Amino acid sequence: MTQRNDGGPAFARAGFSGPAGFGRPVVGMSLRQYAAISLRVPDSGTDWLDDMIRQSARDEFAGKALAGLGGRKFHKGDAGEGYAEWAASMAYEFADAMLAARERT
Repeated sequence: MTQRNDGGPAFARAGFSGPAGFGRPVVGMSLRQYAAISLRVPDSGTDWLDDMIRQSARDEFAGKALAGLGGRKFHKGDAGEGYAEWAASMAYEFADAMLAARERT
């Protein structure tokens, strides 16, 4: 079995968890995982963490797109029932397009 070089623990501590130092070794996130979270790049080597990073980026992009959509000028009747749902849907379309463009570069 090949062990992946992930940079070692991000917040290393010596010792064991539990009372009087008995128990299992203290293990935290790796430097690679910490960098992936901090840089918002889904390349941590852990599938569930990468999925969380992707969803977080999508939500952030959608929020920024929604802020831009909310600033547009309205005509009477534009802000009727259903406008918020349309704007939220469009914000996620923009976010998905931004993420797709990021993958192509």
